[in-house]
Amino acid sequence: MKASSSIEETDDASPLSEQQKQRTLGELRFRFRSSALKQSPSSDALLHDGEEEDFLEEEDQLARYVEPPELPTLAMHKVFGALFWAMTFYCWYKVIGYFFVPLGIYFTSLVSPAFVRTKQKGVRETVIEESSGSTHLSAFAKREENAAKSVNEDVYRREHAEQVGIVVAMYAFLISAIFIFPPFFLFFAPFEWIKYLFLFYVAWYFVLDRDACEKGTRFLGWTRRLPFWRLAAGYFPVRLHKSADLDPSKNYIFGYHPHGVISVGALLTFASEATGFANAFPGIDVRLLTLSVNFFFPFTREVLMALGINSVTRSSVEKNLLRVKSSAAKKPRGNAVVIVVGGANEAMDAHPGTAILTLAKRKGFVRLALKTGATLVPVFAFGENDIFDQVENPEGGVLRAFQKRVKSLIGITPPAFYGRSLSRGVLRRFFGKRGVLPKRQSIEVVFGKPLEIKEKPYGNDQIPEDIVDKYHKEYVNALRNLYELHRKSFHRMKRTDSFEDFASRQKKMQPIRFK
Repeated sequence: MKASSSIEETDDASPLSEQQKQRTLGELRFRFRSSALKQSPSSDALLHDGEEEDFLEEEDQLARYVEPPELPTLAMHKVFGALFWAMTFYCWYKVIGYFFVPLGIYFTSLVSPAFVRTKQKGVRETVIEESSGSTHLSAFAKREENAAKSVNEDVYRREHAEQVGIVVAMYAFLISAIFIFPPFFLFFAPFEWIKYLFLFYVAWYFVLDRDACEKGTRFLGWTRRLPFWRLAAGYFPVRLHKSADLDPSKNYIFGYHPHGVISVGALLTFASEATGFANAFPGIDVRLLTLSVNFFFPFTREVLMALGINSVTRSSVEKNLLRVKSSAAKKPRGNAVVIVVGGANEAMDAHPGTAILTLAKRKGFVRLALKTGATLVPVFAFGENDIFDQVENPEGGVLRAFQKRVKSLIGITPPAFYGRSLSRGVLRRFFGKRGVLPKRQSIEVVFGKPLEIKEKPYGNDQIPEDIVDKYHKEYVNALRNLYELHRKSFHRMKRTDSFEDFASRQKKMQPIRFK
C-alpha cells in the first residue's frame, strides 16, 4: 500500500506561513514526491535509476498513514479539567502547606491554556491582484499577508501552550495519585468520614476486587475519545500507520516495540482515539496490558481500567482474548491485547537512535497465541526511544547493576532519564535546557502484517517447543523486515509539517538488535 494517495508540488521558496497554516489545520501527513526526490532536502543522497526502481517497489509495501478522528473540545471538558486541577491544587496545599503555593501558581500558569476556553481566530486569506498578466501583491494585500502570518503564529503558539498544559497536567495526576492523594485522604481530609471511606475502598479492591484488572471489565469507551488525548498526541506528534486491514472475526496479540522509557506511543495509540485506532481497525476491541504493580495505587487503577488498560499476566491475556462480548455471540471474536514484549529490561536500553529489543528469549506471547489461536501482529514505534535521553548505563556498570537490583525487588526499572525543560523562564536559567518534559520528537507507530497461526488452538494441551520456536522466528523476522523497510523509506518522505527533522533522525538510527 502506498503511504500517500496524492502528491502536492511545493516550491522550495514557499512562504513559511504556508507551513504554519498546515500545522494549524492539523494536516499531519507524509507526502511522496517521486518526481522531485533527487532534489528533496529530506534526502542527502541522490537516487539513481536502479535505486528509484527499488524505491517504487518499497513504496507499495509501506504502511499507510491513518487520519485520526476529530475530538472536539466542548465547554464541559474545559470546566471539568479546571475543577480537577483546582482539587489537585487543594490536595497539594493541604499536604505540603504554604510552601506549595508559589510552585502551585507557577504550574497553574502552565496548565491554564488547556483549561481556559478562548475563541480562536481563523486563518485569513491573502488578497492577490493580477495586473498586466503578472501576479503581484498590493500594499493592502501585503498588510493582509502579514496579519495572516501573525494569526497563524498566534494559533500555533496557542496550540503548543495547550499541548504543554495537558502534558504537565498528566504528570501532576500521576505524581498526585502516588504521593499526594493517599496521605490527603488518610490525614488531611476535611471530614473524618472521608478517611474511613477511603480505607474501605482500599480494603475492598485488595480483598474483593484485586483481579478486576485481568477481566477487561469497567471499560468506558468515551474515556478514549476525550479531547485532551488529541492535544497530548499532537505534542510529539504520535501517528498511526498500518500495513494491512485486520479481520474483526479473529483475535489478535499486538507485540509493541520498543518499550522506550514509559511507552508513550503505546498509551496514545491503544488507550485513546488520538491516532485513530478504531478507524484503522474497525471491530477490534483492544486492551493495552501493563505491569500489575500499576493497579496497586488507589484511583489510578480505576482510571487505567476505564481506559481499557489491564495487567500483563497470563490469566489476563487469556481472559481478554477469550472474552465473549455478548450473550448472542457464540465464540470470542474481535478481541485484542497489546503486550510491550521487552518490558522493564528493554527500558534500560532506550537510548535515542537505537533499537535494542529484549526479544530473543521472550516466547511467552507466542505460546499464548498458540494456546488461544490469536493472530500475532508486530508493531514498531519509530521515535519511541527518542523522546527522552538516558544517562549512559552500559552492561556491567554500577548504574545498570543498581537498575537490575531494583527491578528484581519491585518489578520496575528506574531509568535515569531526562528530557526538555518546562519553560524558557526562570527554571531554564537555573537548570538549563534539560528537564522532565518529553522532547517534541514524532513517534510513528507502524503496524506490520498479521502473522497467522496455522495450528488449531492448543488450549490446555502441551505445546511442542519446536512449534513455539518456529513462530517466534517468523515473528522476529517479520519485525526485522518491518523495521528495515520503514527505516530506509521514511527518510525519503517529503514532510511539510514536521516540528523537527525526523528524516535525519531515521538515517542515523542503528540496525535493529535482539537480546
